[in-house]
Amino acid sequence: MLYKNIDSKTQEITLLKKLLNQSKSPKQQALIKADLIRVENGYQAEKDNAYYLDFRFKDSPRNILLHDIRIEYNGKVAQIDHLIINCFGIEVIESKSFTGVLTIKGDGSLNVKYGKKIKTFPNPIEQNNRHIQILSDYIKANMKLPSNHKLFGIPISSTVLINPRTTITNDILPKGFDRADTFGTHFDESIDKMGTIEVFKTLKGMMRLDRVKEIADFLVKHHKPKTYDYAKKYPMKIENISQPSLSHTQSMKISIKKSVLENPSVIKNQDLHTHLCSKCKSPNIEIVYGKYGYYFKCLFCGGNTSIKLTCSDSNCKPKLKKKRLHFYQICENCGKNELFFTNREKVIS
Repeated sequence: MLYKNIDSKTQEITLLKKLLNQSKSPKQQALIKADLIRVENGYQAEKDNAYYLDFRFKDSPRNILLHDIRIEYNGKVAQIDHLIINCFGIEVIESKSFTGVLTIKGDGSLNVKYGKKIKTFPNPIEQNNRHIQILSDYIKANMKLPSNHKLFGIPISSTVLINPRTTITNDILPKGFDRADTFGTHFDESIDKMGTIEVFKTLKGMMRLDRVKEIADFLVKHHKPKTYDYAKKYPMKIENISQPSLSHTQSMKISIKKSVLENPSVIKNQDLHTHLCSKCKSPNIEIVYGKYGYYFKCLFCGGNTSIKLTCSDSNCKPKLKKKRLHFYQICENCGKNELFFTNREKVIS
């Protein structure tokens, strides 16, 4: 049975198209176009593969199907394309689709040939393993489970689903990979062909149907969709473009940053506590570590900006201390310890 559909990306795609038409900067246009292609292709790949999964499992009485589940736990994020939950455990599915010619290498990494160029992608099975670890830890920490599942965890397996329209050079797909149009058949066959010993081992970890539904309900309830603020990522003077689901405070912050970009001199006259790129004055920056220590990297123009820390006492030598996405300014001399900057969250992939 189908418990959750794919989250719509229509608003994101519409906004990116408007931003692309509005932008006057060739560099910015290239970045917006890259994001637009990524979002459109990813969304289409999920929908294409979801069609085959829905066809097989939508009305299945023994399987619960969920699309597009995002879990946050201990500062980590797992963006899972598809989940199948049944009495035997959970199947975590990663969708992949390529317009080029795909070759799955021996180490699980992917080579995709576009004309004469070859682009390499990391092993998606390892990506799925990270998702599985976060999902398993999250369920164990937040759900009341039977002693066997609490101790050993719920059985979770992984599959990388390739869009049937993708051209693959491999004669036989490596273990862990399957085509979306044949996965359903292979999935059912793997259960039907289980031997006596495998069945006996599996029975110890099997779940009742009400437990399966409880897990599905729990994941849907705690799904945290991520809406990317592209209007903030690509600041410009925008007319008739609204960013969905922004609070009043967020809207005020964006308005302030737009004012700063249109009139950089206001930085000297207002205590905005806003860090900007020294080259293009964009607020779309993050702290990275390099040869000479921490510095700001602009995600818009690619420029570098040095970080200057100051204290009330000229003899102080403040430093940055990193804790996950947060950077704190600390000083042993005056005892200062305050939040200096927070990087944007990065989704595990």
